[in-house]
Amino acid sequence: MFERIIVPVDGSEAAKRAAKKALALAQLSDIRVVVMHVLNVPDLPSLDAYPGALRYQEMHEFIQKEGHLYLDEIEELGNQMGVTVSKKLVEGHPAEEIIRVAREDDLIVMGSKGRTGLERLFMGSVAENVARHASCPVMIVK
Repeated sequence: MFERIIVPVDGSEAAKRAAKKALALAQLSDIRVVVMHVLNVPDLPSLDAYPGALRYQEMHEFIQKEGHLYLDEIEELGNQMGVTVSKKLVEGHPAEEIIRVAREDDLIVMGSKGRTGLERLFMGSVAENVARHASCPVMIVK
C-alpha cells in the first residue's frame, strides 16, 4: 500500500483538518507520517533602507519560527493519537517542494482553502498544482 503519508501544513484550518485525517489513516494502517511546512520566503532586497521595516533576516526567522509551531502542533496531535510524526521544514515554492519530497509509494494528504474566482486565478492553488503534478496519490481535504 503506502509507505508514508506526507502532510503539508501552513497553519490553516484546512491543513489541520487534513492532518487529522492523515493521522487517523496512519492509526488504522501503521503508516509513517511526515508533516512538512514549506517556507515560502520571497527574495526581497534588504529592507534596511525603509524606517520601521523588518530586515530580511528578521522576517526569515519569524517565518521559520511560525513553521516550527505548525509542525509541533501536528506532532503533538499525533502523540495524542499514538502516531509517530516526523517533521520536515524546507524552503522553496510550496507545490514544488511537496512534489519533490513525495515518492511514488507515498500518499499526500493536504487541505484546500477553497479559493475561487479571481483570488484563485492570481494566487494559484498549491493543492491543485500538487494534485496535477505529483507522481503519487493526493487526497485533498476541504
